Amino acid sequence: MRLIRFLILLLLPVFLIAQNEPVIEVGCFNIEWFPCKEDGQMMQKYGINLRNPPRGNPTDVPALFQLLKELDIELLGVVEIVDTDLFARKAKEYLGPQYEFVYAPSKSSQKVGFLYDSSVLELKEAPQVYMDVALNPDSWLRPALRGYFKYKPAGFDFHAIIVHLKAAPSGWKIRKKQWQALEKIITDLKENSGDKDIILMGDFNNVSRLGYKEFIPRIDKWNFYWATHELLEDSLVTNYWQPDYTKQYIQGSLIDQIFISDDAKFEMVPNSIKVGGVCAEGRKSYEGPHLPEFYEKISDHCPVFVSFKADVDND
Repeated sequence: MRLIRFLILLLLPVFLIAQNEPVIEVGCFNIEWFPCKEDGQMMQKYGINLRNPPRGNPTDVPALFQLLKELDIELLGVVEIVDTDLFARKAKEYLGPQYEFVYAPSKSSQKVGFLYDSSVLELKEAPQVYMDVALNPDSWLRPALRGYFKYKPAGFDFHAIIVHLKAAPSGWKIRKKQWQALEKIITDLKENSGDKDIILMGDFNNVSRLGYKEFIPRIDKWNFYWATHELLEDSLVTNYWQPDYTKQYIQGSLIDQIFISDDAKFEMVPNSIKVGGVCAEGRKSYEGPHLPEFYEKISDHCPVFVSFKADVDND
């Protein structure tokens, strides 16, 4: 099965070029505490005072944006952005002046937002911040952010929603309430927006004993396609975590997800889900004194993205 999928992914770009069909890639990326990463002293300069501050290095900004340049993703939902101004400036510096960044203001030190290529995609209306996902206006949880994008000059238009739900196994009680808030958002969009093409993505932190069952009942109810399930079928992961901070050992999991409404699945290019960075190597774990450079320099998560036919809009 994995060999077949590999051959499909290998041949797919050639097929699309041969057919001269424009495509866009849409994805999400948890960029660990950008630009602090594991630099506890830098975090304190941003007013972040963790109980046990890390003692590692900050984000390798050139390495991060070189990766994004190589991936060339037209719309990237990002989370854990601490310095939004720096992120926006560096995006233009490294990727080009056409790259725009919008984010959801909140009390959280970690912001969620969208980085997009404005020469390819138009943001049709002001982004909407959903504080309901943060559960109350004064919460330190992250809100969700929605953008309504359209391929230029005419083509696929869709709602993109980026989220970063509460972390930790014990956070399931909170995540359950956040999923309830998301259900209201999805229902409202389907019934009242006039466009049922919806892409829901981000870091869902499905790390309780329920695992994927945290969200499967809801996405089934909404008739959404769990696109990142294809990564699971290929034994790929989207992030690495350290079970024991006294040991040089990290193991992979799949908590960064992309869900696609049944309407938007018409525009999705089949078998096009990909994961970048160190996760693309397909290893379940790493150990020893030298962990992967990506993990050390950029993030403990990897970008996940999927392709859509850009000049098609079936709704």
